[in-house]
Amino acid sequence: MAHAAFRRGLVESAAVFALALLPAAPAAAQNAVGKGLYVTVPNPLTSDGYKSVKNRVDAARKQTDRKPNVIVFDFNPGEKDAAASADEFGTNYDLADYIAKLLDTTTVAYVHKKVSGHTVLPVLACQQIVCGNAGQLGEVVAQGEPALTGYRAEAYTRADGIVGQVRPAYVAVARKMLDPNTQLRKGKKGNADWFVDYRDRAAFEKDGGKITDTSPPSFAPDNRIGLFSADQLRELELSKSTFQTRQELLDTYGLSAAALREDPAPDRPALAVRYVLKGAIDAGVREAVMRTVKDAVRKKATLLILQLECAGGDLDAARGLAEDLHALKGGDDGLKVVAFIPDKAPDTAAIIALGCSEIVMSKRKDATTSGGDPAEEAVFGDFEAVLGRGNQGGINVTLWEQSLKPLAESQGYPPVLVEGMLDRNVEIVHVHKQNDRSAGRLMTGDEYQQNRREWVSDFVVKPKGQPLKLTASKAEEIGLARFTVDTRDPAEVYAKYGLDPAKVKEAAPSALDRFAEFLKIPAVTVLLVVIGFTGLILELKVPGTTVPGIVAALCFIMVFWAHTQFSGQIAVLAGLLFVLGLILILLEVFVLPGIGAAGICGVLLMLAALGLMTFNEIPETTEGWVKFGGRIATYMMGMIVSVGLAFLIARFLPNIPYANRLMLIPPGDKPGAEAELALPGAALAASLLGAVGTSVTVLRPAGTVRFGDQFIDVVTDGGFIPSGARVQVIEVEGTRIVVKEV
Repeated sequence: MAHAAFRRGLVESAAVFALALLPAAPAAAQNAVGKGLYVTVPNPLTSDGYKSVKNRVDAARKQTDRKPNVIVFDFNPGEKDAAASADEFGTNYDLADYIAKLLDTTTVAYVHKKVSGHTVLPVLACQQIVCGNAGQLGEVVAQGEPALTGYRAEAYTRADGIVGQVRPAYVAVARKMLDPNTQLRKGKKGNADWFVDYRDRAAFEKDGGKITDTSPPSFAPDNRIGLFSADQLRELELSKSTFQTRQELLDTYGLSAAALREDPAPDRPALAVRYVLKGAIDAGVREAVMRTVKDAVRKKATLLILQLECAGGDLDAARGLAEDLHALKGGDDGLKVVAFIPDKAPDTAAIIALGCSEIVMSKRKDATTSGGDPAEEAVFGDFEAVLGRGNQGGINVTLWEQSLKPLAESQGYPPVLVEGMLDRNVEIVHVHKQNDRSAGRLMTGDEYQQNRREWVSDFVVKPKGQPLKLTASKAEEIGLARFTVDTRDPAEVYAKYGLDPAKVKEAAPSALDRFAEFLKIPAVTVLLVVIGFTGLILELKVPGTTVPGIVAALCFIMVFWAHTQFSGQIAVLAGLLFVLGLILILLEVFVLPGIGAAGICGVLLMLAALGLMTFNEIPETTEGWVKFGGRIATYMMGMIVSVGLAFLIARFLPNIPYANRLMLIPPGDKPGAEAELALPGAALAASLLGAVGTSVTVLRPAGTVRFGDQFIDVVTDGGFIPSGARVQVIEVEGTRIVVKEV
């Protein structure tokens, strides 16, 4: 008991001392930049999640040269509310007990959304609590549910429980969060402010305390479960600070942006793979990359070097890939993703880099310019191609800023960089505090003008009038790039992370993904379209050959598959348009011959479908429609070529050895066949020109006609002809016999 009392007094003193020093924390912390640890607490917190958090903290504390002097625990992963049910009490108690014993390190709970249920316990176990604007804490038990009892309640309410050991003055506040009958009042014990359950006032006063306010706080009335906002937590003095952004939190505690991107698997042996991402980004590329990455995770990889040599394409797909990569660092199988930029990372490449754990850039290319001068450094940013569409651009800048800022902030990158990438008119400056040069940050020019009394400008990162373009040196200077290397050789990147180049495995796309990339080459796509239309026309012109139809179907399937990878609304729309176009063409040939409208609409729909599929978006600007029209014009030229090629093949195919076997051979040409059942060959068909016969079946427009003792397959020149009607052969083309009713 004496030991427990001594320990409780020590913790109480340390907590009070830390709280008293909080306003001065920024200056002190800034002198230890990089020695803080930022830990995201999973929710729900499983036993594996608890072990992961504990292992990460233990590993950091074992580093004698970088032992953290402050540990920030983020209790709202993914900017979402966090709660823990009764079943999760054990893991949250274990985490709270572990945090409470970290006496030689300042522990900070970061609450920026609602935190309720038993997740509240490890929050209260931290020495300090800070909030975001939307932070809420409380409701260990929801209003109307039975109050906690037994050992679970004691963890919050006993003097020797978790809360009682870390913050004894707030035991009554914790009790209010789980028992609506708690009558929260303010008091004093010695010179310290205290919170009391008014029902226990006699014991409190006997222990030397004094009730200073017999009325409950306006936001904590009697008979209500306590759920406190960020402002209310500050009024209770349970929280000392509220931050609008995560960057302000980092600045306050002197944490570098790298603190948000620590190794997710510090206790696992390093196993690195390298993947080179090239070309334009689309949904198919996103899926191909993630298939390869997940295969690396299954093989227990801990580090991925993602070499970015890509640009252009679908911004939505790039953002989705960035979010996928960002999510990889969670869990026991977490993967650290390092974006290596050897040359340029514009638009989609920059978005993907924001989702990676760290960024490494090359200061110098290996080659030189034509004038013999060293080539420029690698560049991050440059949304000029995107912003060049339309007025401010072909994208909604406001929506994209709202979309990308949370991603940047979650990685510790200043959100103002996103504004600079997407808005030419934003000026970005690097500043430091008037009384502390080490407390530096980025802000817009307008923000700096409003706060010139507090901040001093160091240099301009981005002037007005142009999108953000950061060289490798500048990116490293402002903390966007973790490292820079002198060449484009990835071996130097390996050296930065202590990797043996011989042991770094190359992660390449699968054979299926490489085949899809080959099919997406524009020349290959056009060739497939030409072959597909040629086969389709041949199948319609010479019915029964079958092989051209199969070839056409395979060509179109490969085009659609390669450009969609079975994902996206554009793929569904293009597929439906293509099928509808094909149906209209079949109606034109077999049901409504001679009208023309159905066939023309069918052709246009098929061309539009192919254009959408390979363009991968619905145009929204004049420039986009021009490019889309050019794509359709290319396929229309291919279709015209297909028509000529189909007629040429149909004319000479019967005379080509072996190839003519693709066509049906008249039974009359086979030895022993019955003459009356024979179909005519080309010569016999020509001899029927002008002959008159009787339709045996309905001609719709194809059917069978009897000429003497022979039964011949024919087609009409348009419309239906009933069975038993007299018809005359008016045209013969190869084995195709055309008749009309007489």
